[in-house]
Amino acid sequence: MLSSDPPIVTLTLRGHLTRTSLQLELGRAESELRAGTSMIVDCASMDDYDADARALFVDWHREHRKQFGSVAVITDKRLWHMLVSAMSLASGQRMRAFNDLAQARNWLDASRQ
Repeated sequence: MLSSDPPIVTLTLRGHLTRTSLQLELGRAESELRAGTSMIVDCASMDDYDADARALFVDWHREHRKQFGSVAVITDKRLWHMLVSAMSLASGQRMRAFNDLAQARNWLDASRQ
């Protein structure tokens, strides 16, 4: 990555995701966003989420999606891999799920070249 490349912003979500915990993490990430930003959403330690947290993420992503290059989601949950694929198709966003951070970073780095 060149120093002029937009950053890769990482959201780290743990345990049971609530609207409040997601709002804190999204607020931190917003300060790092700029055009072409790639994002890693690390859900490897996330067990589950509240419906209102999911709705908040969808709304937030819709509002900021023009700033994103690609979004990589880290989870070992097969169902979530399918949900990420469906979200990508529905939103038109380049988005993909991975089992680990190394795979996600490799995909993001390759998409930036």
